[in-house]
Amino acid sequence: MTVPAAPDHACRVLVVDDHRVFSDLLAFTLDATADTVCVGTAASLDEGLRKADALAPDVIVLDVSIGDDDGLTVLPILHRRLPRARIIVLTAHPRAAGAERALAAGAAGYLAKDTRLGDLIAAIRTATPHRPTLAQGLTRTPLDDLTPRERDVLTLLCNGSRPADIARALGLSTHTVRDHVKTLRAVLRAGSQLEVVARARALGMDDGGRR
Repeated sequence: MTVPAAPDHACRVLVVDDHRVFSDLLAFTLDATADTVCVGTAASLDEGLRKADALAPDVIVLDVSIGDDDGLTVLPILHRRLPRARIIVLTAHPRAAGAERALAAGAAGYLAKDTRLGDLIAAIRTATPHRPTLAQGLTRTPLDDLTPRERDVLTLLCNGSRPADIARALGLSTHTVRDHVKTLRAVLRAGSQLEVVARARALGMDDGGRR
């Protein structure tokens, strides 16, 4: 991608998202806006880190779910390498707990993927970690109140693992895993292990444990 020439005052933006149509649309909009310019796009976290190092953008728009990777895991790396860059996190399933996690990692914004482009551009211009821009109507779900271990078990269930496989993977007894599954059934009001997975996915959880 050829980096467009930009005025000195233009906000330089790197878009890290594996949905090409979305990235291209956002890049076009940024380039068509007087005080912003898209200096690059990346379709993976590794590519995003490389381009962030090479291009030193002012703002990074980062999808929370890129392939099988969790976009939030690179926030500490980006902050170390580019301490002045502001990071706007996008998600298909905005949740209060997701916003809390993103802000705790230093994000300047946490927005839904279907946010109006005008609102996203406004966040790119103004959002900071001290005054973040957040998606409207953030709600909590039963998934937000799970313990880390319960979330680990649920992630593996969503990935198709059986309790015995989960026990080996997490270094737990099968009895302990079944107790966690029982708790998950109660929390999600599910009648079976299969329904636990269905309800978790309906609440926006994918098989990588992200929302």
